[in-house]
Amino acid sequence: MIFLSEKMAVNTKIDERRMLAHLRPGEPLLPPLVIRKFDRPNDREIDALVDVSFPTDLATERFSVECNTRSTPEVFRKAIRKASDNAARFESHPMVFLPYLSPEKLAKLEELAVSGIDLCGNGFIYVPNRMCVARTGNPNLYPDSRPIANPYRGRSSLVARMLLNHPHWDSLGQLTEAIKKETQTKGLSLSQVSKTIAAFAEDLIVTKTGNQIALTDPVRLLDNLGSEWRRRSSLNRHAYRSSHAKLDLRELVSVDELAWSLSGESSAPRYCTIAQGGPVQLIVNNLKLAESTLSLIPESVPSFADIVLMESEEDEYYFANERDEAGVRYASRVQTWLELNAGDARQRETAKDLYQTIIRKSRV
Repeated sequence: MIFLSEKMAVNTKIDERRMLAHLRPGEPLLPPLVIRKFDRPNDREIDALVDVSFPTDLATERFSVECNTRSTPEVFRKAIRKASDNAARFESHPMVFLPYLSPEKLAKLEELAVSGIDLCGNGFIYVPNRMCVARTGNPNLYPDSRPIANPYRGRSSLVARMLLNHPHWDSLGQLTEAIKKETQTKGLSLSQVSKTIAAFAEDLIVTKTGNQIALTDPVRLLDNLGSEWRRRSSLNRHAYRSSHAKLDLRELVSVDELAWSLSGESSAPRYCTIAQGGPVQLIVNNLKLAESTLSLIPESVPSFADIVLMESEEDEYYFANERDEAGVRYASRVQTWLELNAGDARQRETAKDLYQTIIRKSRV
C-alpha cells in the first residue's frame, strides 16, 4: 500500500493536503485495488472523489472520501456521517480516510458497510456484490496528540471519578471546585479539568451543551479507568504493631497536615460482602508523621503486624474518601473497585457487584 511504502515517521505532523496527495492515479489504494482517477470537486463539503478498480478490471467504482487528520471516536463518527451524506449526493460509495483505523473501527465500518483507509496500511473497501477487501493489524504510527496524555490515569483520573459520583454539572468551574473539596491534596486547576473534559468529549464519554457537562457513557469511563490503573508495587510499605492495647485510627483525624486513607482492599468490607484478614492497610503521604501519631512499633514479621503503612503522594488515594462516625477515612468506591479488580480471583469476583453499584450511581 502506498501509505506504508512512504516510510512516514512515527508522530510526523500530517495535514489533510498531505494525506490526499497519496491518492494518486495508478497507485494502490488497498491492495489489490488500484486508484484510477482522483478528483477534488468545487464543493467544500467533500474532500475528494476517487475511482477504484481491480488491476485487470476496466470497470471502476467511485468513492466519496471524507479525510481527517485525527482518529478520535468523535472524528470517526462524524466522518462516517459526512462520507455517507456526500456519497448520496454524488451517487458514489462512502469512504473515510483517517491516520489510523483500529480493529474496532474497522469492524464498525464493516457493520455499517462504509469503506475506510488509513496511513498505516489498514483498511476496509466494500461495494455490495462487487468488491470486499480488508487489511488490519498494522500498528498506529500516528497516535492522536491531545492536550492531556492520558485522562484516565493519575491526577486527571480525579475528573472521571467525580463524574461517576455526580454525572451532571452546570459548568467547568463548578466541577473544578467540587474536585478540590473532595481531595485532601491540592486538587486540579480549571485548565486541567477543561483539558480532561475535552478528551472525554473526543472519546464520546461526555457531552457539553453550552456550559453544561453530562456523563453519557459511564460503563466505558469506568472500564477505561480499570484498564489504565496499575497497582503500585513500588509503594514504600512498613509493618507495625501498636504500642497501645488496640490500634485506634481516630488519632489521625486531628492531624490536618497528613493526607491518609485506608487502602481499597481494607475499605472493601464497607462496600462489599467480603471477609477482611491480615493487618489494616493505610495509605499516607508522610510515613514518619503517621508512625509517630499512631505510636507504632516496627514489626519484622508482617503476619504479626496490626497495620501496614504505605507512603504515596498520588492524589487518587486521598480523593472522595468516605468517613465513618469516628472520622476514619475509607477509599472511595471507585478506588476500592480498582484495587479489587486488580487483585486475586476472590477479589475480582467481589469487584463485580461493586462495579454495578458504581454504574447505577452514575446514572442517577
